[in-house]
Amino acid sequence: MKLESWHSTEDKRRWKIVRTDDYTDVAGDIITADEATGECCIQVGGETKTLSFGPRGIRIVGRKR
Repeated sequence: MKLESWHSTEDKRRWKIVRTDDYTDVAGDIITADEATGECCIQVGGETKTLSFGPRGIRIVGRKR
């Protein structure tokens, strides 16, 4: 799965990023994310961070409601 910057904010809020090495959530609001490359760009406390966890290093999963 892949989320791009052009996806709506509301649509991206339905998802969260989980690391596949230790299955912990990656904190922050998703700007972009790509499961194939393991790269994501997130907004944390007003700061934009680009993270790379390697190929297949993240999963994009639905948030519980």
